[in-house]
Amino acid sequence: MPNKRYDYNEEDVYKILNKDVKRKTVLYARVSTHKQKDDLQNQIDQMKQWCFMNGFTINAIYSDTSSGISFDKRKGFFDMLDEIMDNRVEKVVITYKDRLSRVGFELFIYLFRKYRTEIVVISEVGSTKLDSDEVLDEIASMLHYYSMKMHSKRRDHSIEVSYES
Repeated sequence: MPNKRYDYNEEDVYKILNKDVKRKTVLYARVSTHKQKDDLQNQIDQMKQWCFMNGFTINAIYSDTSSGISFDKRKGFFDMLDEIMDNRVEKVVITYKDRLSRVGFELFIYLFRKYRTEIVVISEVGSTKLDSDEVLDEIASMLHYYSMKMHSKRRDHSIEVSYES
């Protein structure tokens, strides 16, 4: 039964009209704790400067203060992902791979490519890293994450013990 509404893909309509859909360049920044608020702003400033120097127009900035492994509280990430899955994003600019995710970065590359979105990692532009270096970087990142997690647990435990004393 007609409801006078049509479901269509915006990109297909633009193709029929011989017009290109303007896809966005977005920035994504993340820090783990609120104490790193200054670092979050530094990441954003660094990306803005890099985009300016490389001729990219920034259309949106997404950011989160949350773990690089957990996605529980990453509203900015999911808002950005919705835009990507709507085919509205051409490039996602990040400072380092681990700002997007500490694990499984290749999964995001694969997923974003499905939506014709490129991930630009500023720290790796022009880099000639070997695959073995990439693996070592990921292992180092995981070790850092878990050592910080253990340190936090020890710190929290020592606070509890001092309260009991």
